[in-house]
Amino acid sequence: MATDFSNIGPTCQKIADMMQFGREIVDKWPRFYRDDLGLDIKREMREMLRLATKARLKYYNKTTLQELDTEKEILKIYLREANATKFHDKRGEQRKLLSDHTYGVWSEKVVEIGRLVGGWISSIKNEKDGEKGNSARR
Repeated sequence: MATDFSNIGPTCQKIADMMQFGREIVDKWPRFYRDDLGLDIKREMREMLRLATKARLKYYNKTTLQELDTEKEILKIYLREANATKFHDKRGEQRKLLSDHTYGVWSEKVVEIGRLVGGWISSIKNEKDGEKGNSARR
C-alpha cells in the first residue's frame, strides 16, 4: 500500500511508490549487495523524496529541483549497475540482482519521475520568464 502524499504533490507520491517498489526488491538481495548497493539505492530514493518535498515547500525552488534531477540521474546509474551485477545463488546458479523485467519497470518509474521534475522545472522557468516580461513592460 502506497503512502498518501497527495497533499504535497504527485512527484512525492510517485517517489514514495517507487521507494516501496524498490525496497521490496532490495530486501530480497543477498546480504552483501543489500548492505552495499542496496543501501546506496535506498539512500538516493530517500534523498529524492526529501528534495521533492523541500522544492514543494520553498518559494525559490529551481536549484532544489535541479538537485532532485541530479539525484534521479545518480539513481539511474545505480539501477544500471544493479542490472549488470551477477552473483551465484546458494545452488551455484548465476543470477542477476535485477531481472530485465524488474529493471524495466523500475527504470520506467524513474523516467516518469523525471518527466514530472522536468515539467516542474519548465513551469518555474516560465513563471520567472513571465515575471521578467511583466517588469520590462512597466
